[in-house]
Amino acid sequence: MSRWAALRAPARAAFRSTWVYRVDVVTAVLGLLLQVWLLSVVWRSVYGGADRIRGIGVDQAVSYAVLAGSIQVALMPWQFSSLNDRVRSGQVGVDMTRPVGLIPQVLAQNIGTFLAQLPMATIGIVWAIAIGALSLPPAAAVVVPWLVATALGVVLALLMNLLMSLACFWSLEIGGYLMLYRLGSALLSGALIPLWFMPGWVATVLDWLPFRAQMFTPLAIYFGQVSGVRMWLAILAQLGWIVVVGALLLVVWRRAERKVVVLGG
Repeated sequence: MSRWAALRAPARAAFRSTWVYRVDVVTAVLGLLLQVWLLSVVWRSVYGGADRIRGIGVDQAVSYAVLAGSIQVALMPWQFSSLNDRVRSGQVGVDMTRPVGLIPQVLAQNIGTFLAQLPMATIGIVWAIAIGALSLPPAAAVVVPWLVATALGVVLALLMNLLMSLACFWSLEIGGYLMLYRLGSALLSGALIPLWFMPGWVATVLDWLPFRAQMFTPLAIYFGQVSGVRMWLAILAQLGWIVVVGALLLVVWRRAERKVVVLGG
């Protein structure tokens, strides 16, 4: 079996497992539709009849919120990876002996989960357009750069999610830690609140962190807030963060290999 065929297996399994529980899927979709509608109502209420706040119009703020909320469904599934369960059960000992490394296996599974969540995110976006909560990009020319930036943001998010999950090699109880990371990532990436509304010093700090490259950079391109040379520099910064986080992931994994604690198995 080729390396790619071996990686397709966990990706396919993760994709299928997401859709096995149909009631959960329907509930998640209905929850997303309600979330999109509520975001539209709340953000219009926040503006309170004002046309613009900090140079951002109400329609743009609403569109940003519903688009970010829909994309976040795919980027931040409730279970980042199966790594913690594998360590708990002792399956990690078997996985580490496979020809394909453990990290590629888990990453392939995470990609499968993302692809399974993608239709839900798409439904949320279509619903937002249907109720008038999401406006189209200001120009057709930004569509391709936006898609490129979104793809890079997805790659970066998957790498960071996996990096955070490696904590299970030092502590088997990481549920609270991952929940804190989920909330922090959503806030710092601009998924909850557009970074346009952050205080100046906070925005400066976030310029030196990888979170904004996950969500805010693609959406800033979508809404035309970043264009021209600045747009391509922002995409280049995404690539840089992918390299940095990928390298850090490998370093932490090398240390984690020596810290394996297996329960059972």
